[in-house]
Amino acid sequence: MKILQYLLLLLVLFAFGTAVFVATQKPTYTVTRSIFIKNPRQVVFDYVDNIRNWETFASWILDDSGVNYTYPGNAAGKGATAKWSGNREGTLLTKNAVDQKYLFNEMNEEGRITTIQWQFKDSAGGTKITYTIKGHLDFNSKAKAFFKGGVQSTMGNVYERTLLNLKNAIQKEINTYSIKVDKAVDRPRIMCLKQYARCSDKDVTRTIKTLLPRMQYFFDKNKITRNGKPFIVYHQYDRATHQVALSVCMPVRDSIRIEEGSDITFMVYPPFKALKTTLKGDYSHSQKAWKKGLHFINQKKWLRLTHLNITEVYQKSMEDTPHPSEWVTEVYIPVQPTTARVAAPIISDTSRTQVSKPPVVE
Repeated sequence: MKILQYLLLLLVLFAFGTAVFVATQKPTYTVTRSIFIKNPRQVVFDYVDNIRNWETFASWILDDSGVNYTYPGNAAGKGATAKWSGNREGTLLTKNAVDQKYLFNEMNEEGRITTIQWQFKDSAGGTKITYTIKGHLDFNSKAKAFFKGGVQSTMGNVYERTLLNLKNAIQKEINTYSIKVDKAVDRPRIMCLKQYARCSDKDVTRTIKTLLPRMQYFFDKNKITRNGKPFIVYHQYDRATHQVALSVCMPVRDSIRIEEGSDITFMVYPPFKALKTTLKGDYSHSQKAWKKGLHFINQKKWLRLTHLNITEVYQKSMEDTPHPSEWVTEVYIPVQPTTARVAAPIISDTSRTQVSKPPVVE
C-alpha cells in the first residue's frame, strides 16, 4: 500500500515539476528553414506573394479542412489580406513586399501574433527560399512541444512541410500548362470599367494580380454588376525603359459615370477580328502564348493590325481557383486574314514598340 502511495506521490511531483518547467519556458520561438526550388526567383516570389496560393502549400491550412478562407481586399502585394473562420479564426496580412526579394507577413489567430519573413535569393538553376517564423506559445503549445522534442522539432516540422508543399505546388502548378492556337474570331464591342497602369516588364504579372482584386472590390463595394470576364488591354511597350502600359478591365452592361479624379474610368472598346490563342496554366506563360499566336499569323501571312489592342481575357483565374494549372487565359491578337505580307512585326528593333493605339471613348 505504501509503495502505491510513494508511486502516486512521485507521479504528482513529476507532473508538478513538468508543469513548472513548461510554464517557465520562453513564450516565444523563432524557427528558420530553407529550400531550393528549380524555378526563377520572379516566378517563385509571385506565387508566394499571392496569398490565395497559400491554400495550396501552407501545412496548417492543408491539415484543417474545417476552415473557410476569404480574401476581402488585395490578394498580392503590400496590404494583401486573408481571413478565416470555422474551427479557428484569424487573419493574414502582407506587411511589405520588397523588390521581389523579401516578403513580410503577419498572422493573427485569436490574438496570437506570428510574423513571417520570406527571403528569395537567386541560386544556380533556381531560387533559394529562407523562411523565418517568430511566434508566441501558450501553455498547451509549450506542453505539446515539450513531449514532442521541443519547439524547434515540432514547429520546425510544420514549416518544413510548408516549404516542401510549396516546392511541389510550384513544380506542378507553375510548370503544368498547354497552349492552343484556335482560330480567327470576332471580338464584340465591349463597355467596361478600367484601371490604367504602367510598370516594368518584369512586374506585369504582379501588377495584374494586384489590380484585379482591387477592381473586383470596387465592383462589390459599389454594387456594380459584371457583364463578363475580366480582361487586360496592352497599350504600349517602351523597349528603352522596359515599361509596359496596360489597363485592367471589367465588362459592364451600361454606361457608368465615374467621379472625376478616380483612377478607375469608363471606356468602350470597339469590335475587331482577332486570332484567338488559349493558354491553360499559370499566367507566367502568357508570353509563350503570344509568341505561338504571332508565329501562326506569320505562317498564314495574315495582316497583323498593330493599331489595335492586344487583349487577354481571364476565362478562369485566381478568383475562380487557387490552382494556377487550371487557369484559362485567352489571347486575342487583332488581325485581318489575308494573303498579304504582315505589314509590321509586333516586336521591332526600335526603342519604342507601339502595341496599340489608345482605346475609343464613348
